[in-house]
Amino acid sequence: MIRSIFIILFVLLYNALAAQTNVTVQIFDAENDTPLEFVSVYCERSGGNTDANGKVNIVVNKEDYSIKCTYVGFQTFIAEGRKSELVNNSLVVKMSAVPNLLEEVSVVSGRYDRQLIREIASVEIIKPDLLRSNNLSSLEDLLDRIPGIQMIDGQANIRGGSGFAYGAGSRVLLTVNDVPAMQPDAGFPNWRDIPIENMAQVEVLKGAGSVLYGSTAMNGVINYRTAWATSKPETVVSTQFTGFLSPNDKAKKWWTSLPFESNTSIVHRQKFKKWDGVFGGNYFHADSYNQGNYEHQGRIFANIKFNIAPKLQVAINTLVNKGESDTFVYWRDGGDNAYRGDTTSYSPSKKLRFFIDPVLTYLGGSGGEHKLIGRYFSINNNVANDQSQKSNMKYLEYRYRHSLEKLNMEFTAGLVYTGTRIEAKLYGDTVYTSTNIAGYVSLDKTFFKKLTINAGARYEYNKLTSPEMVDGIAIPNGETSESKPVFKLGANFLLTRYSSIRASWGQGYRYPTVAEKFIKTTAGAIRVSPNPNLESETGYSAEIGIKQGLKIANWKGFVDVAFFRSDYDNMMEFVLQNISKGFQSFNIGDTRIQGYEIGIQGAGNIGNVTIRTLCGYTNIEPTYRNFSEIDTFKSTVTYNVLKYRMKHSFRGDIGLVYKGFEVGTYYQYNSKMEAIDKVFDLGIPGVHDFRASHDRGSNVIGFRVIVPVIMDKLTVGFNLNNALNEEYSTRPGLLEAPRNFSMRLDWKF
Repeated sequence: MIRSIFIILFVLLYNALAAQTNVTVQIFDAENDTPLEFVSVYCERSGGNTDANGKVNIVVNKEDYSIKCTYVGFQTFIAEGRKSELVNNSLVVKMSAVPNLLEEVSVVSGRYDRQLIREIASVEIIKPDLLRSNNLSSLEDLLDRIPGIQMIDGQANIRGGSGFAYGAGSRVLLTVNDVPAMQPDAGFPNWRDIPIENMAQVEVLKGAGSVLYGSTAMNGVINYRTAWATSKPETVVSTQFTGFLSPNDKAKKWWTSLPFESNTSIVHRQKFKKWDGVFGGNYFHADSYNQGNYEHQGRIFANIKFNIAPKLQVAINTLVNKGESDTFVYWRDGGDNAYRGDTTSYSPSKKLRFFIDPVLTYLGGSGGEHKLIGRYFSINNNVANDQSQKSNMKYLEYRYRHSLEKLNMEFTAGLVYTGTRIEAKLYGDTVYTSTNIAGYVSLDKTFFKKLTINAGARYEYNKLTSPEMVDGIAIPNGETSESKPVFKLGANFLLTRYSSIRASWGQGYRYPTVAEKFIKTTAGAIRVSPNPNLESETGYSAEIGIKQGLKIANWKGFVDVAFFRSDYDNMMEFVLQNISKGFQSFNIGDTRIQGYEIGIQGAGNIGNVTIRTLCGYTNIEPTYRNFSEIDTFKSTVTYNVLKYRMKHSFRGDIGLVYKGFEVGTYYQYNSKMEAIDKVFDLGIPGVHDFRASHDRGSNVIGFRVIVPVIMDKLTVGFNLNNALNEEYSTRPGLLEAPRNFSMRLDWKF
């Protein structure tokens, strides 16, 4: 009997092993026949990523196989057939680039590759063309061209989700390749830390991203993705020059020689067998149209990947940024001295910042992806007026993702640790530490190949240590802590291949930064005091949207309409408390921001002309949910509206390309900022009169011409920005740039 059982088991095992076949899959770019590295290849429970030669070995069990290949920027390819028909157990696949923007993929909303047409929330994908054609030198400048985003003195606001907080606190998280890139003390990005010269794409999630990304992602996420080497070595040198011309009001011109900016970068990408390296540097020099303002800084970076085995890869991304700058907080007056700063509000500084991001990726035998992501971020800002600070951040995340093909499910889960140490005169010349520990899970399930349901949850714990007494307020044992869960739910229904309707709801939670609770400083006549009693804020963002594909000749794009609402409980903003305290971060109460957004994006040919289009209009209604007279006491208006928001905005860019020559234009409109703090209106010379005489908002337009000197190798671009010489301001006490021209040279070899 036992012998018979052993014989049966042996036969079954032999047949199972005999049924298994090792198949070598090699993948090429269909356009130029170059191997594609790190393509995800799956067959039942077996999977892996292609190596530098485009090859990967997988196990095929059944005679009739179905092998799925996915890669960012390329159409998903499914190879089906019979094992007996394979030659030498090998399969060659040629993948084509995405022909339609709706088939572009991003990772920002789900932490896995998801097509734009199947997104459950509003997501923008921006390619490097917009950066290069507009001669932009930073990610901050690029974001200001995206519909629904308003940059207010370096702070990114999505659909009015934030007001204005000078250098502290943000509801929008900036990540670089999924790694948080915010300053540890202030939760605020330094845009010059981002190597924009090595951009692959920028992904913007509009709405709460707290479940997958944590506290700072309450209003949205901006994910910057770096480019990697292709099969051929490539070096790109770019240099640009911008000169600022006379303002419309000649009395405001203080300069006799041209204020200017110059920006030069070099990037080299190359593969070395199992190695993949990208190396680069940038130098930015600006002597501003604002008198006495300057910025001189250089950065170098190195991104290296090594394929230890077909299923195991390690990567290390590093960057060092060193420079000096000086800026004023507000002008001397809004008249003839609008481009001159109040002499007491300048803050010269020197900085040294660097980060190291190690990433280890392993593909398990069942097709699951294990990823260990780290960051060490060090900052040393030496600033005058007792505003210096030193800080470091340690970040570690374990993430597991699994594509369950048979169940049409995507599963993502992770554990996160973030620790910071901050020492600064800015916070009372003492040491603060913070700890964040979180766990999250997200699940996508597709029904009938049409309906995708997403659900997720996160539990987050925050602890902050400080002195036991701050500004006369006792903090028991010098420690505050808090923990909260957040949840999200969303759905997308594919009406047709190029049409979908979506709905999403996501909770947000934001714990105060060290800067918001403990900052103590002055900037000219502005005094900022700590508020140790500041509490966290919670809320949710909800959206209903529809995306419809468009096709005119060979031009393909889409129109997107979204209706949204964000409710915040216990919202944190900088407000004027009283004369002795000055400004503090304060819980202003419960708020609501709702509205709608209409956008069009597309690219393709009409005849012999390639047309690239990006435009959108955003309308918001930002209000208090429990409005009372006390809410108007410190505001410049008496009706119900939140401060530092523009209700109407439009962003538009169009480029026409013919045989390498490009002409284009952009247009930006912001309606008037209806309400600001009354102290700014009355306390800063010229603000009241300027706002009264500029109550129609701002209209900014620019033009460009790009000439191919050597096709696909050398181009020269010419831009005229703010062509109508519009005089405008996006926050009180600071004018934006007058008419200016720029030239850019890109050399690829």
